[in-house]
Amino acid sequence: MSYGAQVKIGIARQAQTGSWATVAGSYNPFAFLSSDVGAEFSEVISENLISRFEQGASYQGPQNVAGTLTFELTPRGIGTALSAVVNHLPAVVTSGSVRTFTFLPTTSDYDTTMVKAPLSFYMQAADANSAELFYDVQASQLQLSLAQGALTRGSLTISGGTRLATGIGSLAIVPAASDVARLFPWNVASISIGGSGAANYSELSVTVNDPMEALFAINNTLAPYKYARSGFREVTINGTLYFNDRAMLNAAAAGTLQRLLVTMINTRSAIQSGYYDMLQLDIPQMLITDMKPNVSGPGEFSVSFTGRGTLDPTSNYAFQATLTNTFANSAY
Repeated sequence: MSYGAQVKIGIARQAQTGSWATVAGSYNPFAFLSSDVGAEFSEVISENLISRFEQGASYQGPQNVAGTLTFELTPRGIGTALSAVVNHLPAVVTSGSVRTFTFLPTTSDYDTTMVKAPLSFYMQAADANSAELFYDVQASQLQLSLAQGALTRGSLTISGGTRLATGIGSLAIVPAASDVARLFPWNVASISIGGSGAANYSELSVTVNDPMEALFAINNTLAPYKYARSGFREVTINGTLYFNDRAMLNAAAAGTLQRLLVTMINTRSAIQSGYYDMLQLDIPQMLITDMKPNVSGPGEFSVSFTGRGTLDPTSNYAFQATLTNTFANSAY
């Protein structure tokens, strides 16, 4: 019997395009909430008129890998997601066993056929003696969400990859107990807008989206030939705040660009003297694009808004993530 509680997922960065990871130590075990990542099959049907009402002959069409992986943030797991979407080569500063990674969005494609660094995605159910293995996986979007009374969550969108038809043997891939016990509840997070602390937010999400598409060619295979960007990179912010004052609304109406900083520090226990697991999201220029107060009922008055991160000419980025943890390697 296969239980969801026993499903194992691991994500590994490949040494090169077309070569999937085969060793358990190459994979970062990933604790997750749900996953529908898998192969997607299509069909090509003949449209010939054959003197019958039935459809014509059917053949296999293009195949791709897609889906969404949702999870509660852990200090090491979020590094895997940031590496997949933002940058697979973050800047690293080491102090003893502590590493601080700075993720800035890439400024070029990985190679001529891959937008992002190719990943191997391993998933195994408990009763299966082999696992599903997808390689040359491309991750296009990462959303991080905070809400009062809840643990910080993430959503990783997969937009491409190839299924290994033979699968792969069982690998010892289990999330480290020291990682899965270190989460980021809402009460360890702080928000700063325009250099001032903001304590009246009940929900906030930040999404980095690098839209891409799979391109197919006449090359004797059903798998994608390459991946290409299909739009501009977008940094989107959505939130809800208690309407204590009109400062945010005034800034939105004036088109004021403000810096958004979201800082999460897990102070449950130090990872080294003076160091804690930490994640900071930095949007140096946030423009509010929609904020329309909508009153309904006699209760507390809250307002939702939408914004986007624009490229800051001073820092030269629209989004930056800084992660401090005890991940053993210098790169994901």
